[in-house]
Amino acid sequence: MSVVKFELKEEHVKLLKNLRWSMKNNIIVNMFDNGDEFVPPFGENNIYEAIDIILNGKTNNEVPEDLESPYSSEQKAEWDKLYNELPTALDIVLYNGTYELGLYKTKWHDRKWVKLN
Repeated sequence: MSVVKFELKEEHVKLLKNLRWSMKNNIIVNMFDNGDEFVPPFGENNIYEAIDIILNGKTNNEVPEDLESPYSSEQKAEWDKLYNELPTALDIVLYNGTYELGLYKTKWHDRKWVKLN
C-alpha cells in the first residue's frame, strides 16, 4: 500500500488561522460579500501581499517601475505551494483535533494522519 507523507509547517498553520470561510447552499466556500461578491481567501485584493503580511508581518510595497510585482517568481511559487497544501494541512489538524508541526503520514486511501517521530 502506498503511504502519503506531509510536513505540517508553521506557515500552513498561520495561513489556516487567517482563512475566511462562509456557507453557500449548505457548502463551505470561500467568503462572499452580499451573497455574490467573492472575497479573496485572506480578505486582500492581492493574495501574495496577504500571504506576505500573514507570514512576515509586513509587505514589500516598493515595486520597481520596470516590474509588475514586488515578489519574485520563486516567492510566488513557494507561496502557491503552501496555499495549495492547505486542504491537507487542515485535514491533519481536524483529524487529530490538534496539531504538532512536523512530518505526518497516512495510507493513500485513509485519513488517519499519524505524526512521525
